Amino acid sequence: MPSPENPSLVVTGATSGIGEAIARAALARGWRVFGSARRREDADRLAERLGARFHPLVLDVTDYASLERAAGEVGAALGEGRLAGLVANAGIGIPGPLDCQDWGEWRRQVEVNLFGTAATAKTFLPLLGTDPGRRGPKGRIVTMSSLGGIVGQPFVTGYCASKHGIEGFSEALRRELAPLGIPVIIMAPSLVETPVWDKVRAQDLSRFDHTRWGRAFRSAIEGIVEAAPRHGMSVEGVAQATMRALTDRHPRLRYAPARIPVIEQGLIPLAPRRLIDAIMRFRMGRMMRD
Repeated sequence: MPSPENPSLVVTGATSGIGEAIARAALARGWRVFGSARRREDADRLAERLGARFHPLVLDVTDYASLERAAGEVGAALGEGRLAGLVANAGIGIPGPLDCQDWGEWRRQVEVNLFGTAATAKTFLPLLGTDPGRRGPKGRIVTMSSLGGIVGQPFVTGYCASKHGIEGFSEALRRELAPLGIPVIIMAPSLVETPVWDKVRAQDLSRFDHTRWGRAFRSAIEGIVEAAPRHGMSVEGVAQATMRALTDRHPRLRYAPARIPVIEQGLIPLAPRRLIDAIMRFRMGRMMRD
């Protein structure tokens, strides 16, 4: 279990939602937190909210030069020490039926969610333990997947592809780094009540209304957006699970926090794929007829 006197954590995508909740949870435990934002004004506002032990980083996970600059800032602040943890949380979701969606939107999700996670891990690895010149316990990497990382869902193919990719990337990296003593842990929450749904509402989805998928797409997305406040778990719950992943003496390989664990962690992932296909096909057919 990481035990430096003043453990330090890097969290990407910390300006709101899960990322900010993780930063708050770590600060409450006495950790020093480096949290990222893409814009300086957002970083400054976040620093005002979170206090003196929070250090804002301005970076874009798809801009590798900005990642290198941020790692340099963190490395200078650490002196000869190591990071206790890295949470690669930055991510986006842009829903749409594949045959009607702009390819740039689809590709952007994979670029941010998957390539951004890989680039973030690569950039901060020396601070977590691959640099032999640094002292202290090896740090841990937590990658942010979701239920969409193991169960594909209609109209979010880009998002699900990126999250499935994170699952495979994390498993491979875990085995690659095991000899060095740097754990890689997957965090895969189910539906979460988070401001990301406000961003989905703000997107112009009307361009799909007159396609063959119009009614089904609108019904599916509106159903998810409306369900999140009623059935989603809190961002604080995800943050607490993330802190367990960072501090448990023997961390799990994968944490899957959920409001209704028996359904979302058990029944859905373990159900036969043909059964899930049949249920979704029935629902899709009904939505397309309504």
